[in-house]
Amino acid sequence: MEDIEKVINRFGNVLLNVDVELGRKLVNIGEMLSWENGTIIKLSKTSGESVDFLVNKKPVAVGEVMVIDERFAIRITDILDKAILYELSKDGLYD
Repeated sequence: MEDIEKVINRFGNVLLNVDVELGRKLVNIGEMLSWENGTIIKLSKTSGESVDFLVNKKPVAVGEVMVIDERFAIRITDILDKAILYELSKDGLYD
């Protein structure tokens, strides 16, 4: 736990890109070029399934989509243990 506090003290103000991935789909160029306004694209995940939290394109947690004050929000439902995240950072997770 002391190591985590050292990381927070040293890097706590560093900005990271956080993305939430709703789903994926592999498409060929022909399909992509046929898209137009109103095209609906079905993704790999089903309605109600957890979304993935990515930090610098690496998964670190999962959550559920919510709407708060007419804006999308994500509730974290499962996160990698902070000690595991610390170890991954030492191994180059954020390279």
